[in-house]
Amino acid sequence: MSSVKTDKRKNSKSDSALLSHTIDTFTFLILCLFPLFVMDRYYNILQAKYYFYIGSVVLLVVAVIFAGCLEHNRLEQYFTSFKWNEFIKKFSVTDVALLVFLIIAGISTISSDYVYESFWGNEGRYSGLFLLCLYGVAYFCVTRLGKLKTWYLDAFLIANLLVCIFGITDYFKMDLLHFKVGMLEEQKFMFTSTIGNINTYTALVGMVTAVSAVLFAAENKWKKKCFYFASLVISFFALVMGISDNAYLSLAALFGLLPLYLFKDKKEVKSYLMMLAAFFSVIQCIDWINAGMGDRVLGIESAFNIIVKYDGLLSIVILLWVICIIVYGLDYANTKKKNQDADIHIHDSEGDEKKWTGCGVLRIIWLAIVIICILGVGYALFDVNVQGNTERYGALGGYLLFNDDWGTHRGYIWRNAMECFEQFPMMKKVFGFGPDTFGIVLLDKTQGNIYGQIFDNAHNEYLHYLITVGITGLIAYLVFIISFIVRVIRKAGKNQYIAAAFFAVICYSTQAFVNLNLPIATPIMWMFLMLGELGIREHCRQVGSKDKGK
Repeated sequence: MSSVKTDKRKNSKSDSALLSHTIDTFTFLILCLFPLFVMDRYYNILQAKYYFYIGSVVLLVVAVIFAGCLEHNRLEQYFTSFKWNEFIKKFSVTDVALLVFLIIAGISTISSDYVYESFWGNEGRYSGLFLLCLYGVAYFCVTRLGKLKTWYLDAFLIANLLVCIFGITDYFKMDLLHFKVGMLEEQKFMFTSTIGNINTYTALVGMVTAVSAVLFAAENKWKKKCFYFASLVISFFALVMGISDNAYLSLAALFGLLPLYLFKDKKEVKSYLMMLAAFFSVIQCIDWINAGMGDRVLGIESAFNIIVKYDGLLSIVILLWVICIIVYGLDYANTKKKNQDADIHIHDSEGDEKKWTGCGVLRIIWLAIVIICILGVGYALFDVNVQGNTERYGALGGYLLFNDDWGTHRGYIWRNAMECFEQFPMMKKVFGFGPDTFGIVLLDKTQGNIYGQIFDNAHNEYLHYLITVGITGLIAYLVFIISFIVRVIRKAGKNQYIAAAFFAVICYSTQAFVNLNLPIATPIMWMFLMLGELGIREHCRQVGSKDKGK
């Protein structure tokens, strides 16, 4: 009997190892190879990455089925003891919201006047029902069969630093990959690295910045901390040199919300100060580069230009580094003194208690600052758009005033989209016109527009979902994202790898207010959400097993 049990355990371990390696492979494909994959320069970059993602999910499903066939004994045992109540209890709010979202997308497709286009998304950016279902399949495979590995995020940073470096060299007009050969001169600045459009590029680089920042702040080993800091600085350069206004939303979300996670430990407060010093140093360096190299660089005409033109920028940089040196110096001296103290254990415990109390106050203060800033932005928007006081805000007035020209014609797209939505019959308002049929909806209304463009995307992911999958679809998607955020905060906020995935999702979701949903950067966000949810589930299992042990 004992030998039989041993064989079963060995088979179980080998089966679970096979499934784990399958998830490892899929994660590596999406986080590392997918961003770098290109077939014919920028001419078919959307299709190339779309087909790469399809192939990756198909490979995942085939491998999972193969592993399931190998462990048919376990499958039989599972279905023999299957109970619906227990099965349903294992579904989180995030899981249910995703299923509801996919069901609504399915209803939207079936009820659409353009079923074929809704399913494939071929009249838009290939984000039809088919791609949404691929996201769903990958989500449940990864969250049910995988194990969160620390090397996932390290591999992601290493691979995507290449994306950042190619983007930086494109800023210097070097075109190392020769992707811009034959392009019109006025279009060259719009495309960069192995990603394509600068807006999509900054969406991806924003996630690189988020992962680098969290891991740098949480890491204790100095070698890895240096790697994360180098990654952070490179991503700062890449983000600003991406010359897209979308990037400042990612940075605002990161620098605004990161302290609420970091200000629980003195070490991480110091790390945040160094991040700020590094970011403003990068801005100052780019200003020097632009001044010294002139026509050999693209130049910055985005919101970052407001910071660059500020006369006191260098003083801010120097001040931040002086503060960093003082804080790190005092902490080093304090640590050295404690190590020499005979009662080191007593002092350590007292110091820790004080540290936690002080940092708790810091988080409350920072939360108050964030709320005040949000209210301030809200008032400024009201003052500019309702009261008409645009001149009061100087260079920022152009960013605060919403009209048809706002955000490279985004104002025009959004206004027309909402006017179309108001004219929808009730069924279309509830379930939408069909996934990724935005261009079809707006075709007649915007035909012959003064900008001479065809608008097949809302350039606002949430508005895009409202038009294409309706009010119910948008609500389901928002519940999906928000419930994930709440679950991380409540259950697994102390794990830096889950937190890194969490902030990557936050940065993407913030930038999504003015960006496109494309199978270029969006699959990366979904992958981080899967890994975050996987980490939460593992954390819950560990807590549950500890409770049972007690």
